[in-house]
Amino acid sequence: MFGKISSLVILSCLVWLTFSNCARKGTEDKKFKTLVDEFLDAYFKASSVSATYIGEHKYDGLLDDFSPEAIQAEQSRLKQFLERMGTIDTVKLNDTNRVDFKILENEIYSQLLQNEELKSWEKSPVMYNYVVGGSINSLITRDFAPWSERLKNVLSRLKQIPRLLEQAKANLKEPSEINTSTAIRQNKGTIDLIKNELSKVLEEAPDLKDSLIAESQKVVSALEDYQKFLENDLLPRSKGDFRLGKELFEEKLKYTLQSDLSSDEIVKRAEQEFTRVRKRMFDIAQSLHDKLFPTHKHKESGEQLESVIVKEVLDEIAKDHPQKDELLAMCRQIMKDLVDFVKEKDLVDLAGINPLEVDWEPEFSRGVAIGGLDAPGPLDKNQKSFYRISPVPDDWTKEEVESYLREYNNYMLRDLSIHEAMPGHYVQGFYANQYPSLVSSIFGNGPFIEGWAIYSERMMVNAGYMNFDPRFELQQLKMYLRAVINAILDAKIHAGNMTKEEAIKLMTEGGFQEISEAEGKWVRALLTSTQLSTYFVGIQEILDLEKDYKEKMGDRFSQKEFNQKLLSHGAPPVRFLREIILEKE
Repeated sequence: MFGKISSLVILSCLVWLTFSNCARKGTEDKKFKTLVDEFLDAYFKASSVSATYIGEHKYDGLLDDFSPEAIQAEQSRLKQFLERMGTIDTVKLNDTNRVDFKILENEIYSQLLQNEELKSWEKSPVMYNYVVGGSINSLITRDFAPWSERLKNVLSRLKQIPRLLEQAKANLKEPSEINTSTAIRQNKGTIDLIKNELSKVLEEAPDLKDSLIAESQKVVSALEDYQKFLENDLLPRSKGDFRLGKELFEEKLKYTLQSDLSSDEIVKRAEQEFTRVRKRMFDIAQSLHDKLFPTHKHKESGEQLESVIVKEVLDEIAKDHPQKDELLAMCRQIMKDLVDFVKEKDLVDLAGINPLEVDWEPEFSRGVAIGGLDAPGPLDKNQKSFYRISPVPDDWTKEEVESYLREYNNYMLRDLSIHEAMPGHYVQGFYANQYPSLVSSIFGNGPFIEGWAIYSERMMVNAGYMNFDPRFELQQLKMYLRAVINAILDAKIHAGNMTKEEAIKLMTEGGFQEISEAEGKWVRALLTSTQLSTYFVGIQEILDLEKDYKEKMGDRFSQKEFNQKLLSHGAPPVRFLREIILEKE
């Protein structure tokens, strides 16, 4: 009898302890959710233009504030939230919240670094361009609310733009010359956005038309005055160093990658991959070379022979390119072909995916990349995505135009469209927006996002896109070689002293890039520190995960199943996906 009572007491205690632990875990989860909700609301209010992109429209009538008081208040807010996070027992969080905790903590540290060290409001006139142009463009291109509501918020933001431009004038100290010269070009596009693009939709809200016209005129005048400031005041004193320096670069890199990899280790791995990829390109190019140039004989050997053979073949492939006025139409046709192929091969489930529109990049944001995806934020459900292409600039010479079109020939345009859209960023972004965790979706991990896009390119080659045409595989490897070189450029420019001449040589001679592409990448590398490392780091992490998953599954490995697992957990660092995919499924 005593034994039975003791057993019952022990059982009761175990049950009580179990419920008690669950209750404590539930308490920590609720505590963390409250903190996340408060953090995001404050973040949306302070970064209202970003909030519009994300899909939080409560602050669509506001414009970011870069006054000293606002900057200091944001700094204090971030530190307070970091202190509050320290009171949460992460052991008692559920698996999803434990990952979100680490992502949010990383984001806060990253924003603190921005406020304390990077100080883009002092060093980046380009940043103000994105805020001003993006504040209006996001409201007139996305159909998330009635025109009357969106244009009411456009009017509100127009009234605040002169204030923001005055803050920019007061804040900007000594940016780098490349940042200011880029801002000068982009600001002309912002003026065009207000003058011409906004005017096309004024009839959608007749009651607001006169007020919008009046405010638009004031904003154009303020932007034209700002243009003079950029050209005559800021540009002559834009003597700032475009390099971050090794210490600051390493610190920023840690938060961008959410990894402990140093820049030295990344460069070491990238240089090894550089050699491997070039050899693979040579193997493919050599067989094509024998068919294309049966009479060409070369005396070179080793790396010189590799370069000559690969370049001759790529030069021949580059002749097959669209004309400048055919670029957009070709990209639209390519998108249709890609969708059909992905469905035919059943590579990923596209059911319910949001529509995609292929269009030109707005002028105010040109000058950084050839193409990119403008996708709806995680809070904007059922909105279309935009695959945007930068047109050939009207003021380019014939040589510059030809170089541009040769780089983005019919094969490279297909690979770019895979990366940016189908099944790359467009598909990944759609899946990320379906994931219930806002933290993972809003503060998505760059290496995973870019890694998936490159993984998509390789997957399409392996699945037989373009009927296993070796010319397409060669172009895909050339594109991948860009990612490898990007990581080298990123570190050697910002944590080293690589010159423009050295960078251009690496890209053109080492990576077989056209001079126009290399020149554009040099500008981008100077403007976007640490981002260029995400491509190489991300694809390596995903390939390592795929290798381990294949070993786990053996003959049961399914490409589609692996893709669905990768895409169905938001956009976390790959190390968290490893735990989910390899250990818990």
